[in-house]
Amino acid sequence: RIELGPKDMENKSVVLARRDTGAKEFVPWDQVGTRVPELLDQIQTDMLSKAKERYDACVETVATWDEFMAALNNKHMAMAPWADEEAVEEDVKKRSATADAMGAKTLCIPFQQPLLPEGTLCFASGKPAKNWALWGRSY
Repeated sequence: RIELGPKDMENKSVVLARRDTGAKEFVPWDQVGTRVPELLDQIQTDMLSKAKERYDACVETVATWDEFMAALNNKHMAMAPWADEEAVEEDVKKRSATADAMGAKTLCIPFQQPLLPEGTLCFASGKPAKNWALWGRSY
């Protein structure tokens, strides 16, 4: 946010206020054109970093049904080896539903897959896993 009041006009400066942190800085008029893009880039970097930290803190890598359910019950997403079959997904949705929460569903199959060692089994069906999938519940 850019603030410009009577005192700022006298001082030939503006106040740049960050909405993400509340920090304010006084910038002379002749530096506004360079400082604003720098600040916007820094805000973008900071917000992306914070969002990535929050996302990473809410993803648990699991290999078994019990680990999967524990992640869901912690209101986290679960990265799990999956057989990549619609019938397995429907079964997971039914089995993971509780009185308090809907059943889990696949959110995505990440482009960047963790290593899937040969012989890895699907966490839900016990069939050979074809890939990793990110699972979660809607709240």
